[in-house]
Amino acid sequence: MKLSEKILYCRKRAGLSQEALAERLGVSRQAVSKWETGEALPETGKLAALAAALGVTVDWLLSEDEPEEPQAKPGDWTEGLPRTIGRMAKRWGWLAGVYMAVVGALFMGMGLLARYIVSRMLGIFDSDLGYGSGFGFGMGGLSDTMGSIAQNNPVSIMGGAIAIFGGLLLLAGIVIAIWLKRRSRS
Repeated sequence: MKLSEKILYCRKRAGLSQEALAERLGVSRQAVSKWETGEALPETGKLAALAAALGVTVDWLLSEDEPEEPQAKPGDWTEGLPRTIGRMAKRWGWLAGVYMAVVGALFMGMGLLARYIVSRMLGIFDSDLGYGSGFGFGMGGLSDTMGSIAQNNPVSIMGGAIAIFGGLLLLAGIVIAIWLKRRSRS
């Protein structure tokens, strides 16, 4: 197989247009077209970048061997996915972090809402009995007990745990979204 045939074969296998390959290599689309038709050869300095962009070795590219399996780029987390899904994951994967952050915010809101509702319910109960008004005449201990119940209520405790989990999920989602967005640019 000739160099021109290998360039064409590997570019199509990688799912790249001539424009996309040219952009990665810093050359014109016409240069890539001439390489594929055999009208011109790539400059020696571009061979390493060309091989890396196509996922092959320079040795194989310059030999007359038949096509080999493409090598995964170092750190390419989409290598096991089908080509179309892999491209979509690279381009739009950062949205998973955004979704995670939104879900985290919802969990955090639900947990805080549960804690607020419990404290309001027990606060209303406390004020209806007159213990919170100061006229309880020695019943201050009961008011403290109600505050303790509000703090140690299982719903309040679970609400706090859910709020903490939601906060962690929110932070993780933001970090993942930023990290994947930066990776999608390269």
